[in-house]
Amino acid sequence: MARRHAYYDQLESAQQGSLDITPWLLWFLDTLKEALEQALLRVDRVLIKATFWQRHATTVLNERQIKVLNRLLDTKGEEFAQGINARKYQSLARVSKATSTRDLAELLEKGCLSKLPGGGRSTRYSVMPG
Repeated sequence: MARRHAYYDQLESAQQGSLDITPWLLWFLDTLKEALEQALLRVDRVLIKATFWQRHATTVLNERQIKVLNRLLDTKGEEFAQGINARKYQSLARVSKATSTRDLAELLEKGCLSKLPGGGRSTRYSVMPG
């Protein structure tokens, strides 16, 4: 659907002129390859998330922590490419700065998050790799 206009343009070009459909086939195969790569990325993300939650099946977490961890796992490498800090946690969980700092420290202690290089007031965290 995202490339619908390009599809119709390619199809129209293929229907005019010679009977050579090579350009249309190349475009179609490139689009198919891109779709398959996106599907593989989604599958990888699902596997990472499932592995994470399997590893932490007995870890006691509050509702806020679960919500934020799911958001981090769902957007791995995108929205939180630079990790999450207390301010982002505060915004996502809709809590005070003290609560966000406490929740992040707890997630770090329980092995759900790891600290990224840097520190101080701009300390950032990432989901522990599977």
